[in-house]
Amino acid sequence: MEFSYFEPAPALRQFVSSYYFVAFAYEISDIMRAEIANARFILDGAVTTELSGEAVTFNAGAAPLCGPTYRASKIRFEAGARIFGAAITPLGWRRLFSMSAQDAADKHMPLTDAIPASRRGGVDAIFNAPDQAGVIAAADALFLSLVDNDRSVHEEFIHQATDWIVDPEPNEIHHLLDHVDISHRQVERLCKSYFGSGPKKLHRKFRALHAANRLTWQSLDDWRDVARAAYYDQAHFIREFKLFNGRTPKEFMNGPHILVRTTLEERLKINHASPFSLVG
Repeated sequence: MEFSYFEPAPALRQFVSSYYFVAFAYEISDIMRAEIANARFILDGAVTTELSGEAVTFNAGAAPLCGPTYRASKIRFEAGARIFGAAITPLGWRRLFSMSAQDAADKHMPLTDAIPASRRGGVDAIFNAPDQAGVIAAADALFLSLVDNDRSVHEEFIHQATDWIVDPEPNEIHHLLDHVDISHRQVERLCKSYFGSGPKKLHRKFRALHAANRLTWQSLDDWRDVARAAYYDQAHFIREFKLFNGRTPKEFMNGPHILVRTTLEERLKINHASPFSLVG
């Protein structure tokens, strides 16, 4: 597998966390862990995902938009598959697309269905680009054209919630509520609109992803080192880890898991301004 990250244009980085290219010389089946939203462009070959519960195949020329995901899912890349992707932050979802993130969570849809008809030529430009530099330039142009700064958004809440979920230390919902000047009901509504789920599930997801990242980035040899006090017991930790990462902690440490491990290792090699470098 060949994998590489690239930085979007500076004006986009609060909306698009990163760009990436991935290519496969041979067929590979793996597991995708829970993620932030992504737009993917199948440049060559085909990709089959079971995110929806059933196998769905995207062939060359498809541009699926995937909302934030809250479970791991199986994925298969056929030999010769080549994909370009863009990781979309919660603020980016609100600025680029008009729908609630909750309505798109754990789902795929054609990117062209989520953008104005007048902007769909930008998708074609990505597929028609002659090389990686051209793809990136076309993607910058497309996403910049989609930014709507007039759309109502509670940016302060997004920043506060982001700080809360990307903090690797154990924390609970009351830690978020203590730092926002809005009601619990409003927190619930805004989390669903911007992040795709209520705060409890959002917190569970990022807590499990932090654990997997530490196992990879810190080269730990005992998964119990990341079973922090925030979990009731080891059984609770294992269950939560598997739900969002697709494998038990022991399986995660002992298996090759080329997709997750390669993306995590490559992510450390670029300048990542977005706190969502944790997952995208």
